[in-house]
Amino acid sequence: MPSKPTIQDQTFLFTGTLTEFTRDEAEALVAANGGKVISGVTAKLNYLVVGEDAGSKLDKAKKLGTVKILTEKEFLKMASKGKATVKKPAEEKVSKPTAAKKSASKESAKPATLKTAVNKISNAGAYEEVQIGKQIWMSKNLDATHFRNGDEIPEAKTNKAWKEASKNKQPAWCYYNNAVKNGNLYGKLYNWYAVIDPRGLAPLGWHVPSDDEWTTLTDHLGGEKNAGKKLKSASGWLDKGHGSNESGFSGLPGGSRQGYGHCFIDEYGFWWGSSEGSKDAASCLCLSYDNRSADRGIRYKEGGFSVRCLRD
Repeated sequence: MPSKPTIQDQTFLFTGTLTEFTRDEAEALVAANGGKVISGVTAKLNYLVVGEDAGSKLDKAKKLGTVKILTEKEFLKMASKGKATVKKPAEEKVSKPTAAKKSASKESAKPATLKTAVNKISNAGAYEEVQIGKQIWMSKNLDATHFRNGDEIPEAKTNKAWKEASKNKQPAWCYYNNAVKNGNLYGKLYNWYAVIDPRGLAPLGWHVPSDDEWTTLTDHLGGEKNAGKKLKSASGWLDKGHGSNESGFSGLPGGSRQGYGHCFIDEYGFWWGSSEGSKDAASCLCLSYDNRSADRGIRYKEGGFSVRCLRD
C-alpha cells in the first residue's frame, strides 16, 4: 500500500474562496507540518489547493502539468498534526529586531534608483513620501492610533478581543506580538474594518489604495511577476530574500495577525487594499521572502495587515 503523502518539505499554494479554513490558517498549517507556501504557480510548486471559484492559477497549474491539484479536504488529510495545529502556529514567536532590520527601517528615507523623490510633508504629523510613477506613496507603514476625526482606534491585544472585533465588524489594531518595538519597525497591523471605517483611517490628503491602484503600482514596476523585488526592502527578509527597493517603497516583512495569533514575521508582508473582494474578503498585496513577484489577491477581513497610504 502506498504511503500517505505528507506536507513535509513540499510547496503549496492556495487559490479560490476557501470554506474549510481561512487562507492564513491554511498557510500556518503548512508551516506547522514542515511545508512551505509560495506565491505563484511555477515549476517549484508541488500542490495547488483549490477552493470555490478558482481562476487563472488553476488553469496555469493544469497547463504546467507537474502540479498536484487538491481539494481543501484532501489537503487536510495530508496534515499529520491536524487542523487544531492552526491555533498555535510555529511562526508565532517573539522576534527581536536584528541589525539588518534596523538598517531596513532607515532605508525608507533613501531616494530610489528610479529617481523617486522623498519629501517630508506636514499633515497632522510628518510623513515621508515617495513618488513611484504618477503615484505618491507613504514610504513607511501607517502607525496611526486615531481616526481622521480624532476618535481612538481600539487596540486588540488578545485573541479573544481580535475575534470579537471581527465578529462585530468593528475596527481594531495591534503590534506584532503586542511589542511596541515591532511597531516602531513595521507599523501597526489593522483589520479591514479599520480600513473602511467612515471616520477615516488615512490622514487628511491620503487614502488606502484600491485594488486598481495596487495594479497601477505593479504595472509601473514591470507587472506582478517583477514588482515584488523592486518593492521589497534591501534587507530584513528571511534567508536573504531581500529585494532591490529600487522603487523606494521599502516593503518590510511585518507578518500578520489572525484570531489564533501572530504569524509570518520576517517572511511575508501584507498590505490592505480598500476594495471588497467578497462578503468575507478584501483586496491585499503580499510580498514574500522566497519570491520576486507581488501577489495581488484577496484575504479574509479578520486578518491584521499593514496599511500603506496613497496620496489623494
